[in-house]
Amino acid sequence: MTSITKLNQWLQAGLITPAQHANILSFEAEHRQHSNGWLYSFMILGAAIIGLGVISLIAANWATIPETVKLGVDFALLTLLALGVFWQYPKRHNGVWFEVLLVGFMLLCLASIGLIAQVFHLGGKWYHALLFWAAITFLLSLFARNLFTRFFWVTLLLQGLIWSLVALTNPNISEHWEALPSVLLLAPLLIAVLYYATTHSKLLRGFTSSLFFWFQIAAIIALAFADIVRSGGEMTDYQVAWFVPAYVAAVLLAVGILLHKEYRWLNKLLLLGALGLLLLYYHPDLLFNGQSRYSLFGSQAHAGVGFWQADDIRAPLLTLTILFLYALHAGNSGHQRTFNLITFLIGLRFVILYFQAMGGLAATGVGLIISGSLIIGITWLWYKGRDRLREWTKRLQA
Repeated sequence: MTSITKLNQWLQAGLITPAQHANILSFEAEHRQHSNGWLYSFMILGAAIIGLGVISLIAANWATIPETVKLGVDFALLTLLALGVFWQYPKRHNGVWFEVLLVGFMLLCLASIGLIAQVFHLGGKWYHALLFWAAITFLLSLFARNLFTRFFWVTLLLQGLIWSLVALTNPNISEHWEALPSVLLLAPLLIAVLYYATTHSKLLRGFTSSLFFWFQIAAIIALAFADIVRSGGEMTDYQVAWFVPAYVAAVLLAVGILLHKEYRWLNKLLLLGALGLLLLYYHPDLLFNGQSRYSLFGSQAHAGVGFWQADDIRAPLLTLTILFLYALHAGNSGHQRTFNLITFLIGLRFVILYFQAMGGLAATGVGLIISGSLIIGITWLWYKGRDRLREWTKRLQA
């Protein structure tokens, strides 16, 4: 006897309520979806490969195909996929074909935007096309049941939104790659704002995990980039105006942190502190001038430059401080995986700092022995002390 049949019998016997019956069915459908995640992934991958094959065949004869035929075939395929999505909609909880057809339809919508722009010789930027695509497929993404579909939509949305916002203050960003830091700073701040927005809406909660994933990736990249260029004395010829979208996102993020009901005052202070230091890190010349270098214990220190005034000393210390503040927040909030990741990055940065400081020593046999011992020691201390440190962070504000 199947579980659904048993549930129906329990419902008829009055052992469970209709609401409980519906919740159990929803839970089981979600469980089956996660357990068959590999099936969804390979089916969607196969659909994408078929689409690439069709595109390659068309591209090989692109010049000889009339424009009316191109548009006609495109809209015919859109219609067929739309009918398929509609046909599979009642089976979306248990079937894989709904998700495959949905992803195929969304991909074809993106291809159709490029086709129409090519046929009618329309101008525009690629990130504007992505933003338009995300807008017209937003309602479709809400019906997605598989994480891959929502992750795919969120990824393209973020690309279009971030680059479009930066282009507001630097229209020729494709020709001025020195504005890249403004993109890297805006990315984690904007994603964090969207993350907080989805946590307050039941309708948008399906995008929360994807946004949190990209927030962590974007934040690590932004912090690593700032650390590298600041330690190297670069990133000094940038305009503050390029960072205006990032500053607006930072204000919205600060408001979201302050209004978050589940955060205690300590978590709010830790997050606001990390946010303020990140903004300071990316300011063109407020803290770093690109000329003060101590060469990390070397013999090429600039005259009149103190140890704490050198860019290549301030940068790693600022990186470690930001990571430490966020690690305290993650540990205090019970996010174990994030806490483990951040504490690992802290240990890794200490190791890199050691090699920066003692690069000459590490070139010798004794230096290699000391360096290897240091890496083993840091790894062992991190492994043995992470649980104790996490418990300490949880007790900071009981």
